[in-house]
Amino acid sequence: MEITVGLAAILALLAAFAYFARRFFGAPFIERPIILGPITGLIMGDLQTGLVLGGTLELVFMGATAIGGSVPPNLPVGTILGVAFAVSADLTIEEALVIAVPAALLGSLGELFAKTISTIFANAADRYAEDGNTKGISLMAHLGNLAHALSVGIPTFVGLLIGGASVEKIIAALPAWLRAGLNTTGSLLPALGFGLLLATLATPQLLPWFFIGFSIAAYSAWGVLGVSFVGIMAALIFIYQKGGFSLSPSESAERTESVVEFSHAEKSQFFWRSFGLQSAFSFDRMQAVGFTWTLIPFLKKLYADNKDELAAALKRHLTFLNTNPWVVGPIVALTATLEKKRAADLEEVDPKVIQGVKASLMGPLAGIGDSMIQGTLIPVVGGVAASLAIDGNAIAPLLFFFVVNIVHVYVRWITLDSTFKLGSGFLEQLSHSGFQRLLEGAGIAGLMGVGGLVGTWLNIKTPVVYTIGEKTIELQAMFDKIMPKLLPLIGTLLVYWAIKKGLKNTQIVVIIFVLGIVLGALKILG
Repeated sequence: MEITVGLAAILALLAAFAYFARRFFGAPFIERPIILGPITGLIMGDLQTGLVLGGTLELVFMGATAIGGSVPPNLPVGTILGVAFAVSADLTIEEALVIAVPAALLGSLGELFAKTISTIFANAADRYAEDGNTKGISLMAHLGNLAHALSVGIPTFVGLLIGGASVEKIIAALPAWLRAGLNTTGSLLPALGFGLLLATLATPQLLPWFFIGFSIAAYSAWGVLGVSFVGIMAALIFIYQKGGFSLSPSESAERTESVVEFSHAEKSQFFWRSFGLQSAFSFDRMQAVGFTWTLIPFLKKLYADNKDELAAALKRHLTFLNTNPWVVGPIVALTATLEKKRAADLEEVDPKVIQGVKASLMGPLAGIGDSMIQGTLIPVVGGVAASLAIDGNAIAPLLFFFVVNIVHVYVRWITLDSTFKLGSGFLEQLSHSGFQRLLEGAGIAGLMGVGGLVGTWLNIKTPVVYTIGEKTIELQAMFDKIMPKLLPLIGTLLVYWAIKKGLKNTQIVVIIFVLGIVLGALKILG
């Protein structure tokens, strides 16, 4: 299927919307390859290629997450270009991976530009805040989101137009040894995703759970779903043996004097507007503009008769904020509570107290959210969905989207609502409840899931055969007798070791490319 200007524009809009959703729709993870791959394949008229390549890219980029101000590989650019060229140029999955991964790495420059230019919008928002101009701040939030969307849409459009006419010719002109090397590189690349996840989740105490998950998958036919289920059960047993976890106030919990009543309509407004937390995300303020945008209707109502206080409130919330977007509810709830008390009595709450609460909460909540969501939920659900997609099952992207976002909406609401009920008691709950147990349990489930993925889907083999006397020995068969999936395990651990030694993602990708081409061309791996 030829990539026309019209088709390139449609796919570029898809990429831009997927990235825009991260900024304004609460990070629903629709930019993941497991979703964008099949959609691109469907648009290109080849759903199966989109499913298989999307599932494979999900494994490759499983550990690529946007945490803080980091700039990970640009998944929409890499996924859409990889699938589009795979269909238009009739590439193998491995050949398409060799295009998609570098494209995603180069595409990160667009996000770098967007986060940089958003500093201009954040500074402009400051000037609007001085005049109490909430419409101006809202405009800066939306312009920042537009910049982020264009930073993905434009590179996708240009890449499709430039590459569409040349990829097929380039691939066809490659010598056989180089094509063999590129195919081997494609089979090695998923080890990058698994190694990244391992580096994120593993501690010396929890690392054995990775090997347990791997062993179950390698020595049985349980697959990713079975291993993930066992991991979740192991995590639950661990959490409840250590004392359990609860966020809701118990009957014996005292309602502190800091609890301020809010109507359901007010809570709902905070909830829905909190989805825009990452609007105009910049390197210097990060989520500050989006957080202020979340509070604007509430602050306008609260300080309707005091424009100076409105301006002061807007300015103090345009200072740095960074946390996991799914669990911003406690910060929103406590900030609103303190602002409401201050509006009732300007002497009762010092603005420094409001800033202090935000600063003290964003770090712990980021750690909890990043570990449980990006370190555990996304890999486990993504791994199961990827295994279905690689088998050509069209339910895979739907499974990923609905499971992830049902959890997303529930977590976002329950953390917000519980904090409104607990008031400042949430801080004590955060310090003394089972949050650490919950994090460790999430780590167990995540590590077992990663181990299951390595033991199921990482396909690294050697075709080497040698003869001793009259006996022919297949090296792969010998490895299988020592331990099934030994080479995939070694490959993942090598990536993990490289990350721990401080190598950057791009450096590891270059090493994988070189090793893949050399070992594939020499027919040592294949």
